[in-house]
Amino acid sequence: MVGAGNMGGAMVARLCEAGVSVVVCDIDARRQQQAADAGASLADAPAMAAQALGEHGVLIVCVVDAVQSRAVLFGPEGAAPRLRPGQTVMLCPTIAPQDTERFAARLAERGVACIDAPLSGGPARARDGSMSVMLAAPAAVLDRHAALLDALSSRQFRISERAGDGARTKLANNLL
Repeated sequence: MVGAGNMGGAMVARLCEAGVSVVVCDIDARRQQQAADAGASLADAPAMAAQALGEHGVLIVCVVDAVQSRAVLFGPEGAAPRLRPGQTVMLCPTIAPQDTERFAARLAERGVACIDAPLSGGPARARDGSMSVMLAAPAAVLDRHAALLDALSSRQFRISERAGDGARTKLANNLL
């Protein structure tokens, strides 16, 4: 997981408690320590977090915006060059649908799936597994990662199979 702030940190704690192996990269040393205290392993850069993934592993990106997401994936120490076909990126930030679509297209060129998965509900609901997750990805990808998604949230909304539709739904939810 890249990003262990308020939402990401709560997700790390939940996953570690559920027995899921988690590797965390965060630019804040305090957040890194909290993740380690929860039971996560640590990575110094997104590339190292990606390298630690198993054959069908998921890199969860839980950062603030599209600029940070782009840096995590495609920056100088970005994860994308280390990701392998069959792996998946789960994009959790609230970003523009067009950014999600571009990121997903670039990942697809590498054979890497993308789950468009913005979150809603705050850190307490992320920690107890009741946050809402708006999911847009091919059904086969969501099914392959059902155990991880179930560990994260009991409130999953499968929006469509098209990257960007999760982001669109989240933006509409925010407007409402």
